[in-house]
Amino acid sequence: MTPAPSRNPSSIQPGLRLQHYELIRELSGRGMGQSYLARDTRLGRRVTLKLLPTRDDGLTQHVLAEARAIARCAHENIATVHDVGQYEDGPFLVLEHLQGQSLREHTHEQRLSSVRAVELMVPVIRALACAHAQGLVHHALTPENIVVTDSGTIKVLDFGMTRMFQAGEPWEGASGEALAGGLLDDDGKDLTCRGTLPSTLEYLSPEQWGQDGPVDHLTDIWAVGIILFELLAGQHPLGPLRGPELAVTARLDLRLPPLRTLAPGLPRELAAAVDRCLLKSRDQRCPDAPTLLRALEPFLPKRFNPEPRLDTTPYVGLAPFQEADADRFFGRTREIATLVHRLHYQPMVTVAGPASSGKTSLVLAGLLPTLKRSGTPWETFVLRPGADPLAALAQVVEPLVGSSQSIEQDLQEQFQRVERLRLEPGYVGRVLRDSARRQPRKILLVVDQLEELYTRVPDARERAAFTACLAGLADDATSPIRVVLCVRSNFLDRVPEDERFMAELAQGIFFLGAPTRDGLHDALVRPAELAGYRFETPSLVDDMLAHLETTQGALPLMQFAATWLWESRDTRDKLLTRDALEAMGGITHALASHADRVLAGLSARERALTRTLSMRLVTPERTRALVMMQELCELTDDPAEPRRLIEHLVRARLLVLHSGGDESDTAVELVHESLIHDWPTLRHWLDEGLEDTTFLKHLSQAARQWQESGRARRLLWRGEWVEEARRFQRRAHGAMSALQRDFLEAVFTHEQRRLRRARALLVGGMTLLGLVLLALALVLLREARTEAEYQAAAARAAEEMAQGAETLARDAQAQAHAAEKRALRDLAELQARELKRSKEQVAQEEAHRRLALAHEALRLTHEEWVAAVRRERAALTTIERLRGSRGSARVREARREAIRAGRKLDALLQREQTRSAPLVQRGKGR
Repeated sequence: MTPAPSRNPSSIQPGLRLQHYELIRELSGRGMGQSYLARDTRLGRRVTLKLLPTRDDGLTQHVLAEARAIARCAHENIATVHDVGQYEDGPFLVLEHLQGQSLREHTHEQRLSSVRAVELMVPVIRALACAHAQGLVHHALTPENIVVTDSGTIKVLDFGMTRMFQAGEPWEGASGEALAGGLLDDDGKDLTCRGTLPSTLEYLSPEQWGQDGPVDHLTDIWAVGIILFELLAGQHPLGPLRGPELAVTARLDLRLPPLRTLAPGLPRELAAAVDRCLLKSRDQRCPDAPTLLRALEPFLPKRFNPEPRLDTTPYVGLAPFQEADADRFFGRTREIATLVHRLHYQPMVTVAGPASSGKTSLVLAGLLPTLKRSGTPWETFVLRPGADPLAALAQVVEPLVGSSQSIEQDLQEQFQRVERLRLEPGYVGRVLRDSARRQPRKILLVVDQLEELYTRVPDARERAAFTACLAGLADDATSPIRVVLCVRSNFLDRVPEDERFMAELAQGIFFLGAPTRDGLHDALVRPAELAGYRFETPSLVDDMLAHLETTQGALPLMQFAATWLWESRDTRDKLLTRDALEAMGGITHALASHADRVLAGLSARERALTRTLSMRLVTPERTRALVMMQELCELTDDPAEPRRLIEHLVRARLLVLHSGGDESDTAVELVHESLIHDWPTLRHWLDEGLEDTTFLKHLSQAARQWQESGRARRLLWRGEWVEEARRFQRRAHGAMSALQRDFLEAVFTHEQRRLRRARALLVGGMTLLGLVLLALALVLLREARTEAEYQAAAARAAEEMAQGAETLARDAQAQAHAAEKRALRDLAELQARELKRSKEQVAQEEAHRRLALAHEALRLTHEEWVAAVRRERAALTTIERLRGSRGSARVREARREAIRAGRKLDALLQREQTRSAPLVQRGKGR
């Protein structure tokens, strides 16, 4: 049969709609067919849409029918088939969208530890067991169609798809003899199923290469054996054979090499289980997936001791789970798998969640034991920032570099390390990496309750130094160092104050929510079963779970209630009873009722001291505070009284001690934050004492800094803080530690001295001011007297001057009269002169006018004279020209004319000179 032409790839582009699915982009190949990320526009979700390589109508219908059968095979490790459909006569499948890596990408084809390899493959075998039970066989199981999701879940793709295309037609797009024509033996027998993809050749079973026998579930068992062999040995059992060379798989006389020949350190039972999967004889091969599963399960990471433990309580109460409690920690299997998976490729993982969500328990009792049982050597360090985070980080480094011989030298070296961490943030990372490479091993640093960095460290520079060290510690995924942070989610908005740290933290945030109902059920029931007990009725468990699902901080409340039930258990029938639950007031009021009963059993003074202690153990942000025992014992004059009360509250499971070896290093803490939220009495105390709590936080920080700086006077409070301290002292007298009382006493003493100095300065200043004012008054008085005398003398002088001025005024008046007369006389003379001058000016103007006329006449005369001269010259020229003809009339006439013109000219000149002579003389006279 000739295959139909393949679909045009150019027509399959982002934005194309297939029914109600819209393509977003093409995905990298996983398994067979073209895969695309798409959106389901009807249900509003992302899906993987896989176009299968065929357009044969009969085969398409077979694919659709097989896909519907696979869709009915619901299993957490099988990729869910949401829908099937057709596009251009070809089938497509709609699968759940998986974010993660293929098994080959996840392992980078490297050899894994036996525990890790089994941990990865057991979910695959469970998926096969489910599919085989429903008659489905994978036929082409490879590392490419096994996906490790970002949450750590294992998913198997393409169940039964290969068999659909083994009806005799090659897959479209395949190339090479091994694909289109198959492999033939010497007799021409087809050794392979036609249409086999190149990536599947290494995993084909002998029957797929042509040996007699059906291609059934044992084919999948063979593929599992090959994959396990590669994971444990780091290579294929027939390596370096490739392609058609792998046809030797069909030869029954050539056995595959035993696993232990390539990986001699493996457990003998594990190697035998893998070798049994790779027996070429079908009768000798591992018969089914459940049998293989039972053989491999003993090599999984151990989560709990299956033997009953009747000597201790199976519940931890309000205290968080520790690493030693791993065998009784249940309900967080998926979260643990997610964290383990993320730590493979992320250097820093942050577990964020609300208070009482179980972050610490998940990391300490879930993650750490799982890593240590994974077969990879891990060393873990756990720290809390506290009030001095750099010192806590220095203690992590100390065992790796410390060499002191005395306590004094040790303290000095620790101080030097703290300063070095502050100045050299990359130091701690270098030390841990060097240590990890020397072993070799991996190192995990757990920073629990990171919010203490913001509730107990007021100095932003100290916080920045600590976060810089963490950012430098977890800077690369190839490093052997991993960092896990536990922080309350409502403090994440404080992290961006260090941009580099925020960038590292944001890449690996894992939000931890409340456990599912199944998780709560496991956490409640399985510890009791581990101890050989059970709940009285299933309805008792259902009722408890119904209350827990709607309660904030369900985990600690459940652990406390379960602990109470355990203490009231029926030892004869080994039951946890409903009567015990009702006796403690039901699960929702168990914690508050217990705390109130403990409080009711105390005296009035002890209740008052309990209130004081409780308020010291809660920060203004309503989180737990870790306070040193010595500081709490100083709240009263008798240190033994607080110590006795603390020990009583510890026995009552309300407080917990963190011992450092002696009392000076012992810290006290509320057993769980759920007390802050779920105990109404404590909430009432905190609401009433909110102002005191805030003040005490500042007081504790200031007193500690004052103590560390050698009680420097410059660190004592001043101004408004002093008044606030006085108000606090009046309303909370005696509710402070010795250091705080010493600090306030120093503050008040310094303030009194300052006030005395201020009063002395004020009195001295006033006295000095009085003396200055008196001296100034005397000077002013003396100046006033001098001024008065001067004014009197000035007055006398002014009077004399006035008299002289009067005489001068009379003289001036007489002189003014005389001057006036002279002025009138001079005015008359001036007027006469002006009149004369006016007449002369008129005459002068007339003379000028006449002179101008004379000049004009002279000009005209001059012009006539010039004309006459010209005529004379013309006449002379004529005479000269005619000189040769003397006696002629014309010459004579010309001469006569010249004579007449000359005489006339002389007459005119004389007359004009005579007329203008007086004018010229008058002009000269002026």
